[in-house]
Formats: sequence, structure tokens, C-alpha cells
Amino acid sequence: MPSDSLYGIRATRASPPGHARDDEERRRVYGAALAQFDELIAAASVVGSASRPLPLFYALSQAGRAVAAGHAEGAWRLRGHGLSAPELDPAPLDIEVKRTAGASKDGRAVDSVTGVADASRSEVFAEAATIGALWSSLPDVSELLPASFDAGPSPLLLVPDSPGAENVRLLTDAGHVYVTVVGFSGTGNELARYLAERYPTACDSGLYQPQGLSNVENHTEHGAGFLFRWQADAPNIDGHVSTLERIAPGGTGFEARWLRPAVGGVALSSLLTWWVLLFGLSMLARYEPAGWLRALDYDSSELAAPLDRLLEIGLSRVPELLLAAIVATPEAPPHQANT
Repeated sequence: MPSDSLYGIRATRASPPGHARDDEERRRVYGAALAQFDELIAAASVVGSASRPLPLFYALSQAGRAVAAGHAEGAWRLRGHGLSAPELDPAPLDIEVKRTAGASKDGRAVDSVTGVADASRSEVFAEAATIGALWSSLPDVSELLPASFDAGPSPLLLVPDSPGAENVRLLTDAGHVYVTVVGFSGTGNELARYLAERYPTACDSGLYQPQGLSNVENHTEHGAGFLFRWQADAPNIDGHVSTLERIAPGGTGFEARWLRPAVGGVALSSLLTWWVLLFGLSMLARYEPAGWLRALDYDSSELAAPLDRLLEIGLSRVPELLLAAIVATPEAPPHQANT
């Protein structure tokens, strides 16, 4: 049985979104790209981890053409990856994926990462990111990494104050959104510096720390953390929710949500993070098959089980994130789910 996300993607082909609805050329590309995505994701589901990065990445890559056909405002034809992994000899987590952005001479095509970033209104790093940093930044898979691997910052859980008569802070200071940050080992002052250095959506949203609370723990149902506040978009419920969505996209209302660290110096969306991560793994599997199989050896590699599980999760997360990007409208930007 197909997943709900795969069903949802297939259901869009009869009535494509955005520009692909009325532009016949875009519509043809939209349908053909998703037909290839369907076959490639099916292939990825039946092969083992030794080969899975290849069809899984190319399934995502082909579906990216549909996203661009539907939502890109400028050049929507995609040519080339816009990425490279020139050095595949380092340990898997240390392999760098670099940007090689490019456009056609006539301006009618752009590289795939640039085109999909434009269509999904996402940032893209300008230089390089390691496989480890990409992996570590994703809430759904970051905990798979063994403790012995220091791949980079991990997502932090944000627990917003819930609205209600018992919420004294909301009643007395409606101009700020109060959130408890859970999952950091250190003091509140250290956490404030850490957020400013590593979590761009926290900084871009106007980070404030309540006076006198920098080292006082706040207890939540998700664990203890430190209380922070952000300037609210408006002093009401809608303004608080929109502020939370800017800080940690992909959550629901006042429920706990994930704050993701920067990747390559930018707030890379979940969709683009999976894209670049799977590109790096597919290059390793394709061009260094012996090294890739060593990494997958359960008897000698500490990364073997995590890599296998990462690719299993990718089979479900890739369609989920693609569906979110496909059905997005200009009025409802395609925030990438973080959970």
C-alpha cells in the first residue's frame, strides 16, 4: 500500500499546482518528473542500503523538477545538480558537499538546488557543508548518530508557554513570546551565546532573554530547560504563533517544536537538507563503493546501523517533505516540517 504522502503526490498530477496548472509545457514536465519519482522511490524501497542512496537521491532530484515547474517564478528548467563532492576519501561524516551554482547561457535553466530553493522559498548555503553537519541538523535522524561522533550542533526542543488564563506571562507581557529551550547542557548564559552563534532563525527573530532568568531552569513536560523570550509579531495569539513559525518552522500552534541549527551558515530547510545529504551519500556509494560498503559493515563500523536506519527513514521523509513543497501556495509558504 502506498503511503499517504505518495498518494497525495500522485493525486496532484491530474490537477497540478501553481504555474503547472495552466502552462502546458510546465504541466508536461510536472507529470513526467513525478512519474519518474514514483518509479525511483519504489526502486529505493526494494534495494538494500548498499544501493539505496542512488535511487533515493534521484527520486528526490526528479521530483524537484516538478516542484520547480509548479512554483518557480523565474527559470524553472533544472540543469545539473549545483553540488559536488570532490573529496570522497575522508570518513563519511567529514565528506564535504560543495556548491557549484550555475545557470544556462540563455537564462532559461538553473542548477537543481538553486531552482528548488527558489521554488520552495528556501535558503541555500554558498560554500560547503559536511555530511555529518547535515545529518546532525535533522531532528528525525540526529539522535541516530553515535555519541562518539561530534558531527555538529543538533536541534533543540522549544516548548512555548501555552495560552490560557493561567499563563501569567502572556497576560502581563503579551508583546513577547516565552519559550523554554530544552536539550542544552550548560548554563543559560552559555545557551544564549550558543543560539546566537549556531541557530540563525533564533537570532533573526529578535532574541531576548528575560532579565534575571538566564540561569534559572524552567520545568516542562519535555524536561527542564531555560526560559527565553522573543519579540512577538503582534500581541495576540495569531502574532505569537507566527513568531514561533519564524523561529522554528513546521510546528503546530503552541506545541513543542524543533529549533534547527545552521547548515553551511544558513537556515537550510529540511527538504534542502535531505537533498544535499542524500547527494553526498549517493556520490560516496556510486564512486567509492568499497568505502561505502565498509561504512555499512555491522561488524566493524559504528555507523553501519545508523546509516541503514537513516536511509529507511529517508524513504518516508522524502515524500512527506516533497508533498509539503508541492501543495504550498504563495499565501502559505512551504515551511519544511522539522519533526
